[in-house]
Amino acid sequence: MNTRRSFLSRSGLALAASGGFTGAGVQLAAAKDGGADGAAPQKIIHLVADGMSMGTLTCADYLSQQVRGRSLVWTQLLNQKGVVNALMNMRSLNSQVTDSSAASSSWGSGSRIVNGAVNQLPDGRNLKTLYEVLGDAGWKRGLVTTTELTHATPAGFAAAVAKRGMGETIAEQYLERGVEVLLGGGRKHFDSSTRTDKKDLYADYLKKGYTVMQSKAELEKAPLDKTWIGTFSDSHLPYSVDYLNDADLQKEVPTLAQMTKRALQNLGQSDRFILQVEGGRVDHACHTCDAIGAFRDQIAFDEAVEQCLTYQNEHPETLLIITTDHGNGNPGLNGAGPGYGQSPALFAHLKEATASFSVMLKNMGRTPSAEQIRKVIVESTGYKVPMSKVDQLAPYFEKKGDPLYSLLNSVVAQLGQLMGNHWGIGWSANMHTADYVPLTALGPGAEKFRGFIQNTDVFHHYMALAGIDFKNPTMPLMVENPAVGTLSPDSFKRVEDYQNVMV
Repeated sequence: MNTRRSFLSRSGLALAASGGFTGAGVQLAAAKDGGADGAAPQKIIHLVADGMSMGTLTCADYLSQQVRGRSLVWTQLLNQKGVVNALMNMRSLNSQVTDSSAASSSWGSGSRIVNGAVNQLPDGRNLKTLYEVLGDAGWKRGLVTTTELTHATPAGFAAAVAKRGMGETIAEQYLERGVEVLLGGGRKHFDSSTRTDKKDLYADYLKKGYTVMQSKAELEKAPLDKTWIGTFSDSHLPYSVDYLNDADLQKEVPTLAQMTKRALQNLGQSDRFILQVEGGRVDHACHTCDAIGAFRDQIAFDEAVEQCLTYQNEHPETLLIITTDHGNGNPGLNGAGPGYGQSPALFAHLKEATASFSVMLKNMGRTPSAEQIRKVIVESTGYKVPMSKVDQLAPYFEKKGDPLYSLLNSVVAQLGQLMGNHWGIGWSANMHTADYVPLTALGPGAEKFRGFIQNTDVFHHYMALAGIDFKNPTMPLMVENPAVGTLSPDSFKRVEDYQNVMV
């Protein structure tokens, strides 16, 4: 068996850890012939950097080179033998722009649905989820995320509800369907003190034989022969930039890579498993036009990718899928100065940032003075912002701003524009975008994912690779066929419920 040390030595990642990375790239034994057409995996790991635009991947790669001395593992993979690359259309049933629940549901059911629902068609029919089908066939299943466990992306693989916000119901469905490993945030949907029905869902999980964990230490010592549920925050886990600058968080909360490693140790006890790993806070940072939040979380996601590559190297029967569910905000490093020569210096300022926009806004307060706004920006980013710029931002705290583009009419969007003067990063807005997204596949069965594919193809490929003949019902696209796709009042209300929510 190949050890992690030998893998890192061959890949060049050992050099990276010691500061001597040369950019030679990742060499993967498992990728040499694992993409052969017709091969069938026994294990599947589906990794999602939620809300990652190509600009996010690019800038995170630049930042990784500066703070880690090497490129992202994901970008290094792209030139490796046996690695398959694709573009994927992630549109939903009712829009070219998807939300996360419709996106994940397309993978989790093979059917496009309207934004805001989870594996449910507009006529109310629930779809049978990927985790139900594979569970019936004897596969073990896991969900690992930096968001609430009941959030849209993990839910799309295992739950079916009318509205993605039905977290308490989703938490119950995970138990009903016996998902074997659940690691992330979202205590509020399991704890009797915060559930609306006061039901103690943790007690129900314990009765079914689950080990319940709420700290990093508990995760590290959890028995591998048990099913697991670990919730390490009341809501979402902290942004990576905040985690890196808070020793208490580092003691109590596991990283995505740490959760992924332990999930693989647990699920690896079985012959067949599927694991979804989500870097969910990339999306949240992009919803707030927070460059440092997004790029640091993309790097944290990459560390989870590395854990999966290490596992696959030791278990070549494993298929890895690395992708995103949609773009968000489309951040990018803009050209600045003569010959764009100022751009590198601006981008280098990102290394000085010590807090996410979420923490910065909390420290500013609800209606801060201009002096307080400037103080927090200087302390958190090193940007000695001119007071004239602060005066332009201040009205947005009281919802009195007036941008030319209405989607930028928020404090977070304007703070992102302001920080662009210091970081060189521009944003299109702070909402999802309709981009075709990258997908990288390696391991047995990877060849099925080559080229330009549809989001729903992922489910059907997983079914074929598992040797299962199953299809869910589908409905025609609403935009392309208005006569069929005219929304009923109830369906339209569902979309309205979420069109202004950061999803």
